[in-house]
Amino acid sequence: LVILSLFLHSAGSVNEMVSAFMGKAPEVTEAVFVYPLMLDKKRDMLTSSALEGIVDPRLENAMNAYQEDLTSIELDLPFSHMRRNVLEQGEVVVRDSLVDLWDGLFEADRAKEAEKSLGIRKVALVPMLVEGEPYGLVVFGFDKTEIDAEIVELLVGHFTLALRDIATQEDTARFNDVDPVTWVYNKRYAGEVIEAELVRCGRYAKALSLVVVDLDDFGQFNATYGQSMGDRLLRSAAVSLAEAVSPPEIVARLNNDEFAVLLPETNRAAAVSVATRLLASLSQVSVFAQDGSAEPLKASVAIVCFPEDGASSKDLLESAMADLAQAKREREELAKSQASKQVNPLARAS
Repeated sequence: LVILSLFLHSAGSVNEMVSAFMGKAPEVTEAVFVYPLMLDKKRDMLTSSALEGIVDPRLENAMNAYQEDLTSIELDLPFSHMRRNVLEQGEVVVRDSLVDLWDGLFEADRAKEAEKSLGIRKVALVPMLVEGEPYGLVVFGFDKTEIDAEIVELLVGHFTLALRDIATQEDTARFNDVDPVTWVYNKRYAGEVIEAELVRCGRYAKALSLVVVDLDDFGQFNATYGQSMGDRLLRSAAVSLAEAVSPPEIVARLNNDEFAVLLPETNRAAAVSVATRLLASLSQVSVFAQDGSAEPLKASVAIVCFPEDGASSKDLLESAMADLAQAKREREELAKSQASKQVNPLARAS
């Protein structure tokens, strides 16, 4: 429980934290079914939207049992209904079935059949509260009759605190200069700084370079390991880039897996040297255990310079993106050529 709470509080995004909770909560509580429902205060509803994009075998098993997409559920909160009562009373409620929870969504027979398929014999409904303010409800299903209510209450307490803290951080970051997933500067701030540096460089005839980094095969990584692991990889890559440069150089996230490294008073030759250092740093990044089995993280880079490649941040970034697209096409053509030679022995011999 202590280790999981530390992990929850160290997560970099709501998605990452919910994914960790879904993966580890069953181990801590011995539950066969864990299902968080967040409170949408504006619409006065419980929603499972936080589970969108979460890859979890127990959740998949539950969706098969209920024959329903449990990541898109919305439950209203009628006056005096069980769901509202659990939220308002703020105490763990232990029951034999979830039939009342699904009231208005599933027929009783369908709910009971799903519980039978999952082996659920007892359930716990745990309200998510911080200082008396409700944040939602976590549902636990058990294949046993004895439940440790204190454990589930403590776990949900840590989960709720972490959720509140990270939601606050994301709301704050949305209105300032930091990307909430990677913790480096965001695209808006990067554009402002580049424009300011371009004015200074133009006035004093100084050089300026921009290195744009695109992580190779990130889409495939995300599809294979899930968004939570993808966010961890992005954050690890961003931290690696940031540690490889020093002020006034800055690192910013441009798009999904693209980063910009601004190098004031740096000509093209020096920028090439910096880019080499950045790639070497990225090659050490892994979100897996350092056992030597993970392949080095690879990336494509484009280097653009003022004034030859553009006189504005927009021009420089567009030029860099065009160079990256060309580099990707050339890499794909090379990969196809190498694959063809391996398949065709005559081609290999020639």
